Amino acid sequence: MVGTNLLVRIVARMLSVALGIALSLGAGLNAAPPSQAASGSARTEFIARVVGAAQAAQRKFGVPASVSIAQAISASDWGGSEVARKANNFFDTPCSGTMTESQYASLADAQVGKPYVLGANGPTTFDCSSLVIWLNNQSGAYRMGDDTAAGMYNRSRAVSGSPKVGDMVFLRNNPARANGIGHMAVLTKRLPGGEWRIIEARGRAYGVVRSTLSYWKQRSYYAGLRRLPKIAFASTAEGTGSAARLYQSGCVTIGSTRYATFTSVTKSFYANAAAITSDAAYKNASAVMANRPQFLRALAKVVSPKDPERYALSVSSLISSYSLTDYDVVPIGLVLKSGSAGAKVTALQYLLKAAGNTTPITGRFDRATESAVSKFQAARKLKVDGEAGELTLSAVFAKLDTKSSGPRVSAANTLLGALGHSVPATGTFGNETLAAVKAFQTTAGQAVTGSIDKQTWAALFMTLDAAKPTVSGLAEVGQTMEAQAGTWGPGTVSLSYQWYRGASVITGATAAQYNVQAPDAGAALTVVVTGIRKGYTLTTRASAATEVVRTANLTSTPTPIITGSPRVAETLGATAGTWAPGPVSFAVQWFRGGNAIEGATSVRYTVGPADVGARLTVAITGSKAGYTPVTKVSAATATVAKARFVSTPIPTIGGTRRVGKTLKASHGDWGPGPLTYEYQWYRGSTPIKGANSQTYKVRPEDRNRKLLVMVAGIKDGYERLVRKSAAARIG
Repeated sequence: MVGTNLLVRIVARMLSVALGIALSLGAGLNAAPPSQAASGSARTEFIARVVGAAQAAQRKFGVPASVSIAQAISASDWGGSEVARKANNFFDTPCSGTMTESQYASLADAQVGKPYVLGANGPTTFDCSSLVIWLNNQSGAYRMGDDTAAGMYNRSRAVSGSPKVGDMVFLRNNPARANGIGHMAVLTKRLPGGEWRIIEARGRAYGVVRSTLSYWKQRSYYAGLRRLPKIAFASTAEGTGSAARLYQSGCVTIGSTRYATFTSVTKSFYANAAAITSDAAYKNASAVMANRPQFLRALAKVVSPKDPERYALSVSSLISSYSLTDYDVVPIGLVLKSGSAGAKVTALQYLLKAAGNTTPITGRFDRATESAVSKFQAARKLKVDGEAGELTLSAVFAKLDTKSSGPRVSAANTLLGALGHSVPATGTFGNETLAAVKAFQTTAGQAVTGSIDKQTWAALFMTLDAAKPTVSGLAEVGQTMEAQAGTWGPGTVSLSYQWYRGASVITGATAAQYNVQAPDAGAALTVVVTGIRKGYTLTTRASAATEVVRTANLTSTPTPIITGSPRVAETLGATAGTWAPGPVSFAVQWFRGGNAIEGATSVRYTVGPADVGARLTVAITGSKAGYTPVTKVSAATATVAKARFVSTPIPTIGGTRRVGKTLKASHGDWGPGPLTYEYQWYRGSTPIKGANSQTYKVRPEDRNRKLLVMVAGIKDGYERLVRKSAAARIG
């Protein structure tokens, strides 16, 4: 049932566009069109935008499309209201109720890939606790303010029994501590085999990711599974029922009011129609639907019980001013007669044959077909004119399902085949026909039953004559492809386009031309063309799939250049050059003599001792989404040389220069360190055998002789260097 506040808003908006119109209902039905802020073209575009949804709602709930469109015009200001633009909400439907578990899971999955930012509160960035809090608030399952993982742990209780959607898992900072909670996530969906899917904001390097409960339980820091008190999700019935209980994946707040957010125009219309028809008082309106003035009066008592006459006046004025009844789902407005040809005539011939009237199946409305029509009309006591119009076609229809066969099924297959569905050219109602019927009912906004009743027959005969669209252009990233709709009729048909990547809609790709994007690589593209004409079924035709989209080639891939000196301890740089089209991401790998150097994946590389005697190269791999990766290798450096010490002071000799005393060599601070030292003491120019430690005890034979020490600096990758001290005379 529509809420009172909602009804007041709807009526108020409708009255705002009907000022100056006589207040009596009889006068209102013939009143002048209301003044609108939207331009004429904008009004036309708005009606074309919502007509399919209104017709779908009429087929599902019975509320005439003309009435739903008039309501939407008034409530949304021709689609220009803030709630319509932000939430696909064309009736000011309030936000209420709670998500189902499946809706919660879908909302959670939609956050995967968003960045982790400590202290963020969503909806574009999250930390671990804010992700869970945001999901619960958006779902309506549990309202809460900001909190930490530890705070969420303390406000929840341990789960006993089977896990449920919304249960939280926790990790400790330290397994040795009783609490110390540092991380959390939430269960969103039970998977086959008893596993549970988990959504978590894992950290800055990961963002929001999926994981599993078993993965968490294996962590040594696992702190258990806990549940918030009184957390609750809507049942499946509540999640798909009337608008008063329907929660549409989130809400939007405008002013002080929270409105329902709908994922499509059709769902907004469904919710409005469901609210109207769920009211017990609607039964009186539906009973007089054939009499439009009576129906509007009765409907007004449902929607606006406080002022039904004004409501009826406003809706009637809009319907009249913009010929909205042209969009109502009505019986067939088609007449097949002499000169007609095509699939609809073929289908008629099959239907006449099924009714016992022999006529050749030619697809042309010839004399034999005219005679068969006349005979059928006479037998059914219809006006005999030899033309198949509304009454004749309605009389020749019969319900079909998977148990049916024969000419009537041939008629259905003919019409479905003309719309591009893959069906056998026979009278067999097999799986192909069943799938085609369901697909057609979906696009036509009908209840998807898989059987063909009079409504489906009528919709099939009232489809537009449509060509199968084709696609031209090169299926390669960066190229432009174009859809050719072909010839549609009768008369002028408004066409719209939607491109698909495989079976997935490409958001925003709604023009005849499409620039192939990186995500398209590896997938085939199709385009679906939709035709709209007043009085005809919304008709769609899909193109054949393109070739699988190829990755493009980068147009500029220069050879990298190594800068710097190939010597131990020196830093080399890799210059990639300018790759195009940019931006291009790079991966780097350094090589020693053709072998990859482990861990050397930066644009800078410090030459090490292991490189001595080898030549170095660098490989740069350029990558760009939708483009073929390219690896380019630099020229080799010269052979890597050993480094030289930069600090080598002259060693000195300390101690008393007399027999029996100990001298000590001081090498000073050589660099770069650390390094090792070797020593050799000399008597004059002769090395002293065995005297190769840092200290030396003066011997008797050294008296009156000169002693000196040679110090060698030793370091891996460095040239060996020897320095000589000054001579010390022994007294």
